[in-house]
Amino acid sequence: MKLRGMYYKLRLRKCGWGTVIDKYVNLKGQRNLEIGESCVINSFVHIWAGPAGLKIGNRVMIASHVAITTLTHDYEDESMRFAPPVDKGIEIGDDVWIGAHAIIMPGIHIGKGAVIGAGAVVTKDVPAHSIVAGVPARLMKHVKEDVIQR
Repeated sequence: MKLRGMYYKLRLRKCGWGTVIDKYVNLKGQRNLEIGESCVINSFVHIWAGPAGLKIGNRVMIASHVAITTLTHDYEDESMRFAPPVDKGIEIGDDVWIGAHAIIMPGIHIGKGAVIGAGAVVTKDVPAHSIVAGVPARLMKHVKEDVIQR
């Protein structure tokens, strides 16, 4: 476990103290990936971080089988398959929980304290302290900030 932690500290743009990246996690574009402190990334997560970058805040929990990508194809390009990918950065705020099998699409901002339901496909920004679920992900509930600070 300690060797894996040292490996990620050397390979990623940033890997915070106390972060745990489980076995069988697939990280592409490691130099474009920043992970905060005390995060947990469970097994079978796939992360593709293009040059636009992917920033994960502190204390973020990512369940198994989640896919996060900053890269996509331009479906309007006739040679879409051979054209350069479209790259849009992603930012995941502090204290976010991403449920199993969720998909985070390029260009998304997830606010602090948000919860992404299991199996959700996130195609739009997620406000802070909110819960989203479904395909595509929709706002289910917004938790008032004063309740969280108790």
